[in-house]
Amino acid sequence: MEILQLRYFYDSAKYESFAKAAQKHMVPTTSVSAAVKRLEKELNCLLFDRFPNRITLNDNGKRLLHSLSIVFGELDGVTSLLSEQFIDTRDVNILVRAARQEFTRVVIEYKKIYPHSNIKLSFSSHDEDYHNYDIIFDENSDQYSEYIRNEQIHTELYLIVSKNHPLNGKQLTLKQLSNESFITTSEDSSLYTGLLKACKRVGFTPKIPIFCNDMQCYKECVEAGIGIGVCRAGRKANISTKTFDVLDVPDFVVNQTLCIYYNQQANYGNVSHFLNYIIKKNFLAYRDMLTL
Repeated sequence: MEILQLRYFYDSAKYESFAKAAQKHMVPTTSVSAAVKRLEKELNCLLFDRFPNRITLNDNGKRLLHSLSIVFGELDGVTSLLSEQFIDTRDVNILVRAARQEFTRVVIEYKKIYPHSNIKLSFSSHDEDYHNYDIIFDENSDQYSEYIRNEQIHTELYLIVSKNHPLNGKQLTLKQLSNESFITTSEDSSLYTGLLKACKRVGFTPKIPIFCNDMQCYKECVEAGIGIGVCRAGRKANISTKTFDVLDVPDFVVNQTLCIYYNQQANYGNVSHFLNYIIKKNFLAYRDMLTL
């Protein structure tokens, strides 16, 4: 019997949900469910009554929950007291490879609340030695297999044009845009790769005369009608503005999942504090119409 098993049971019991307990501990739901099953096997009794899509505590589980509430209450109080005496002066090294603008805004907000925190940000898309970082923010990928993954944002890409653009208001296929000019961020960005994959799927490579990572310049180029822009937003988001509209292209479907990856061995002290803070943030609340 391990403390982590008991923690998984304790939070599953409080929420009556393996999924919510897994979200709190930032692990897959299957990990929590399997740990509780091992605990039940060790105790030789069931702790939950299981139904399709839900669980409920039985009498055995209620007795264990009551005891653990006392034990963990004492334990958390002691560890909190001890941790207050520890000052973590490490740098929190973070690699940001997607949604750079939103992530930066959350970091700025964090620094305002905790001005003495040591945050080091890198926005490099070419740094392959990612093991130097405690936290990585990127698209869903198997690249960071040694890190714990926490999904943060499910987004879609949209094509946008100036309200005065001749294509605005028309329903089009993506293939019909094969001779049009596009404006996107740099070739190592998720906006560019999403656009490229979508266009190649229907048989053409997009013509991109302008790559721009400066948000204001990007907006001005699209506003001037120089080309079709690409933006990212939450599903069903209203991203039209006074100067831009979403282009009606039903077969342009690009979904992206952005994740926080973190090094479990470094997840204590100030790294843990920042990680817990940022995982609770709603990144979509920080979105402009366009994102880098």
